[in-house]
Formats: sequence, C-alpha cells, structure tokens
Amino acid sequence: MIDPLAIEYPERVTASLDAICGYVHLPALSKHIHEVVLAFALYQGLFLLGPFFGSFVSSYKTLNERTRLNFDIHIVSQVQCLLILALAFPAFFDPDLQDDHIFAYSPYSGLVYAFAVGYFAWDSYVSLKYIKWFGPGFALHGVASLSVFLLSFRPFLMYYGPIFLYFELSTPFLNVHWFAGHLPAGTISETVQLVNGILLLVTFFSARLVCGFYAIGRLTFDAWAVLDKMPFWLPSVVLTSNLLLNCLNVYWFSKMIKAVQRRLNSAKAGTTVPDLLTEEEDVKGHKME
Repeated sequence: MIDPLAIEYPERVTASLDAICGYVHLPALSKHIHEVVLAFALYQGLFLLGPFFGSFVSSYKTLNERTRLNFDIHIVSQVQCLLILALAFPAFFDPDLQDDHIFAYSPYSGLVYAFAVGYFAWDSYVSLKYIKWFGPGFALHGVASLSVFLLSFRPFLMYYGPIFLYFELSTPFLNVHWFAGHLPAGTISETVQLVNGILLLVTFFSARLVCGFYAIGRLTFDAWAVLDKMPFWLPSVVLTSNLLLNCLNVYWFSKMIKAVQRRLNSAKAGTTVPDLLTEEEDVKGHKME
C-alpha cells in the first residue's frame, strides 16, 4: 500500500538520512522522518491548545495545576487514539505484509508506525519534563515504547503493528471516563457513563487481553520459524515487553472488576465508593495504553 504523505527529499538530504538511519539499523525510517516530525508537532500543538479546550469547561480554571496538565494530556490522548485506530485499520489488509510477517516493509505501514513513534516521542518528552509529578516509571514507559516502535523500521514486525496498536480500542472510553470524573457533575449523564463503563470493560478485555495474548502466541510462532535470520535479542525484547504489558493489563482489568463489584455492593447498601480506575487515572490515566 502507498504512503499518502510520502515526499521526495532533496538528493543530499536523502543521502544523509539514508546514511544516518542505516548506521542505527533503521533504514526504513529515512522515508518517514517528516511524518514523525509532523506527528510530534501535531500532538504538541494539541497539548498547547489544552487551555483553549479547557475554556469550554467552566471548572477548568479551578483545577489545580497537575489536574489541568492531566486534562491537556487526555485531550492529546483522545485525538491520538482515534487517529491511530483510523490509520491502523487499513494496515490489516496491506498486501505488502501478508507473505512475510517478520521482515516485510510497507510504505503505508511505515506511515502508521511514524505516527506511533511521533506520539511516543512526545509522550517521552512530556513524561521527562514533568517527571516530578509523574515519576520515573512513566518516563521509562514512554522511552521503552518509543524504542520498541522504532525497531519496526529495521524493518521488523510491521505485520503485527495494527494488532498491537488496536490495544488502543479501549482508550477512548478510558478518556471519557476520566473526563466524567473531573468535569462538573451532570456534564456527562449517568446513562452515558454507564454505557461508557461497559464498553471500557468489553474493549479492554477483548482488545488487550484476548487479542493481546493471542498476538503474543502467534508472534512467538512466526519469530521461531526465522530465528536464525535475526539477532536473538530482537524478538526477545519485543516479546518480553509485550508479555509484561499484557500481564500489567491483567492486573488493571482485575482492578476494574473489583471496582465494579464494590460499586454494586455499595449501591445495594446505599453508600458510595471511589470511582472506577481512580487510583490509576489520578496519576496519569492516559498511560493505560
């Protein structure tokens, strides 16, 4: 599939980019540098516009600095997840990737990964800039995710890109849940919140757990078949990082289920309990991606 945002760099620029990207063993990246920069600029621009979006919410100015920052980050997260889901969907049917699940390259999938890299570059920047609030763990998450997605430009595992990017299927509902918990009461109706909560649980379980562990198994099988054609550390890093993420998703999902059970029990007793995902989202909810 073609890359609709592909451009031809001047000859000298092309030669320099090819040399640099080849030196770091990411040769396919040279064709997509402008898309990485575009994605980073898009997300940073949305982040800077956070106060503008917040001006439509009466309580925005009353929030403390950390919560306002989280509001701005969730705006970026919502746009990013919807955009990457839309971009990744055609890649499921990319004919350039069907015959080789490990080493195939596609210009269109390069575009998809470029936007993913641009987002995680921005995410790493924000996490490091505000590390005093979010801690080193989130900065490490951003840098690690950036590193793993960069490996696709060797090229490596572009076929699996859409599968793993569709973990984001639950993120729009997670963000809506966060906004519902921080906007004035009544801004988002109870009915919408209930439906959103159900969709969050369903998409989280199906996309992150069911498809996540299936993808790990399938990837392991494909990588094993060509293990002699690549350094052993390469599949090990990707498989280990995704397995750890899947285990973390199991933990998060168990917290969701327990929160739902507490809410049901409290409803019967006529009491209230902390909202679903409160512990995770009050830190930096968009990181559950």
